[in-house]
Amino acid sequence: MSLSTIYEAPRKPAGPGETVVTSTCGHNCGGRCVVNAHVVDGKIEHISTDMRPWDADHPPLPACARGVGQIERIYHPDRLKYPMRRTGPRGSGQYERITWDEALDEIAQQLVRVRDTYGNAAILDGSRSGNTALLHSRAAVKRFLYKFGGCTDLWSSMSCEAEMFAIRMTYGPGVSYKAAGREPTDYVNSKLIIMWGWSPGDGTFGTGTMRYLQEAKKRGVRIICVDPRQTRTSRQLADEHIFIRPSTDAAALIAMAYVAVSENLHDQAYCDRHVQGFDEATLPPGAPQGSSYRSYLMGEADGVPKTPEWASKITGIPADVIHRLGVEFATAKPAALQDGYGPGRTAYGEQFHRAVFALAAITGNVGIVGGNSGVSNGATGYSGLNGLSSGPNPIDAKVSSPLLADLLARGEGGGYPADIKFIYAAGGNLFNQAPNVKKMAESLDGVEFIVGQDHFLTPTTRHADIVLPATTFWERNDVHTPWAGAGHYAIFMQKAIEPMYECRNDIDIFTDLAERVGIDDYNDKTEEEWLRELTKDTVADFDAFRENGVARFPVPKDAVAYAQQIRDPENHPFSTPSGKIEIYSTVLGENPDPYGLGDIPAIPTWVPHIDDDAQFPLSMCSSKSRARTHSIHGNQDRLGRVDPDNVWLNPADAEARGIRDGEMVRVFNQYGAAITPAKVTDDMAPGVVAMKDGAWYAPDHSPGADGVDRGGCPNTVTGDVSAPSGSTTYNTGWVEIQPTNVG
Repeated sequence: MSLSTIYEAPRKPAGPGETVVTSTCGHNCGGRCVVNAHVVDGKIEHISTDMRPWDADHPPLPACARGVGQIERIYHPDRLKYPMRRTGPRGSGQYERITWDEALDEIAQQLVRVRDTYGNAAILDGSRSGNTALLHSRAAVKRFLYKFGGCTDLWSSMSCEAEMFAIRMTYGPGVSYKAAGREPTDYVNSKLIIMWGWSPGDGTFGTGTMRYLQEAKKRGVRIICVDPRQTRTSRQLADEHIFIRPSTDAAALIAMAYVAVSENLHDQAYCDRHVQGFDEATLPPGAPQGSSYRSYLMGEADGVPKTPEWASKITGIPADVIHRLGVEFATAKPAALQDGYGPGRTAYGEQFHRAVFALAAITGNVGIVGGNSGVSNGATGYSGLNGLSSGPNPIDAKVSSPLLADLLARGEGGGYPADIKFIYAAGGNLFNQAPNVKKMAESLDGVEFIVGQDHFLTPTTRHADIVLPATTFWERNDVHTPWAGAGHYAIFMQKAIEPMYECRNDIDIFTDLAERVGIDDYNDKTEEEWLRELTKDTVADFDAFRENGVARFPVPKDAVAYAQQIRDPENHPFSTPSGKIEIYSTVLGENPDPYGLGDIPAIPTWVPHIDDDAQFPLSMCSSKSRARTHSIHGNQDRLGRVDPDNVWLNPADAEARGIRDGEMVRVFNQYGAAITPAKVTDDMAPGVVAMKDGAWYAPDHSPGADGVDRGGCPNTVTGDVSAPSGSTTYNTGWVEIQPTNVG
């Protein structure tokens, strides 16, 4: 690889009368791939991608079906075309067309009224990751609201807060969570890779990741998958698939650590030098005796050794399999744990990630070639490129994201910063993606004004008082970087067509709103000036970058995170208080409840929480759809055929309920009910069911329907509960399923 930046055009030359421009999907999809728009007479005729031959040292950036399916989205008949004002009940979809001036004047007046009447905490930032890039992103919303005096923030990541928290507690805050894993180029150096709730064949985790895994498998790397579902990744790559009950992953990993330690297979010298709290000798000053991880594993603290037999009763994995897995991981050095986000979206999801990191550490696999920290992402982050700054929030009003429904329902009386009176939802579909959607929809009576700024009348935007039509990434310029941190490139998102209808860029909308409410420093640059400013520290030749489309940057010295800390700990300590990998967290030892959401033990611990209520006996989890990016593309019929919506259940569970493959079923629990087709498959663990994330909530309000969701949205049956770390708990839940002709 060159030591300087390479600018390249990953597209074929334009044909007669055609212009071809390169961009990438401006969505939070897990990849960052090339999509080329072929434009004729101002219209995108088709979309191509990077079709160069595979080269591990200089990989192509090919798009998936969602990327090449963008043409269906941009020209969808349901695109929002002009500003609208609500004329019917919330959620009815009844609107009238108004002008931009009318819309912005009313929004500005309502913002000022709510701020002056209730205070800034009554304003909720309802944006999310529907737009992602350096310039046009949710930072535009935050920048405006913060300059307006602040707002209530939903502070935690709905995807990976548990992992982010665990990284800070274990490895320290000095490295971004997307820079705490390893490059996919290093996969071939492992002897064993355990993919734990990690399926790049469904959730991507970086463009080209599957190709690197295929190369590793070809070279003899053993791959094991642990997941409640047998995924596409598992079917294509795994030598062995191990089914596990959702929300029990920490117990299995703790038992694997017990096996390693009890059979003296751990790396004691590595622990002595690099790890805090593995044993009593390395506990920090002031930590109680008997509080080390080893003491916990052996049962010295609570009288319960964390044996495979102990874990088997919790996880559903046979004890002999857990034992074998523990031995294999401890002896196959270098071995790598690649953990996904799903097992962390549970009631105590931070314990899953901390247990992963602990197992990687005690076996000496952190910071070495072919090993891994246990983190899912790549090793070097954003290559020095900067995003639009939102600045600080002037007020301290923060709520854990999974508690949105409860915030709306109870407000100040429930201990939250304020009663929410104004919601600005731009590039977000929280009324679909946050848990307990029925409760959310039924808790909007006290909200006095909602703005929906989007491309479609989504389940969120349908509740807005004013709807604003925003541009897609094809209708503006921007720059994007690898989602998973690896790959070391940037893509210039070249504008392909002029904004359609009356659609406007988010930043332009907020610039006009800023003028109306007296903010004079929101935006002082043109789009090009912003992009030059944000890329100046990394991109030496902006014009060459814009013309070609892709900039490839030099690769780092180390392909594995924390290699310096392990190689030279005296000069490059971890950013934890101890300067070591902290299995015993100094921060949690001093303050076990940092967010007021519940105590978190100082060491990775199994916290019992599994519900065996006979009323709802099936464990429920949400899985990724290959046809959507969260809820984006949820209204694209053709793309939807790539991965149809349904609920997966094991044949034994289907037979017990008289359910046939393909028939419509009702999935329900105490939170709500959804109607969706059944997929009866051996790819689902017994006692577990799965629905696909992002299906659009479509409540039926006809007489007797009781608001049952006919869109198959999994958040109809998820609870608005936060993990102690602030993580979502989508995958800790229980349901029952019955044919729709029953009851």
